[in-house]
Amino acid sequence: MDARQLGAELERLVLNALPALVREEGEEERSRLYRKVMARLELPLLRHVLDLSGGNQLKAARLLGINRNTLRKRLRLLGLLPAGPNGNGAGRT
Repeated sequence: MDARQLGAELERLVLNALPALVREEGEEERSRLYRKVMARLELPLLRHVLDLSGGNQLKAARLLGINRNTLRKRLRLLGLLPAGPNGNGAGRT
């Protein structure tokens, strides 16, 4: 399967899952729907990229095309980066 086919398959899967995701959220939570849906996509992406990079955050950030500090922030927010002794999220580098 080439990149175009993979992209089309991903879009099909997302479109099929969206109605259930929207229904799953309560009326009050729908104002945060964008963030929740994006987190559901972001979490497996970040896990996969960290695996590919052997846990090296700098390599993972480069692969994603983002700054390492941005990656660390996202990891912390998604619970993938344990808080260090100073609460600074010191973990894998």
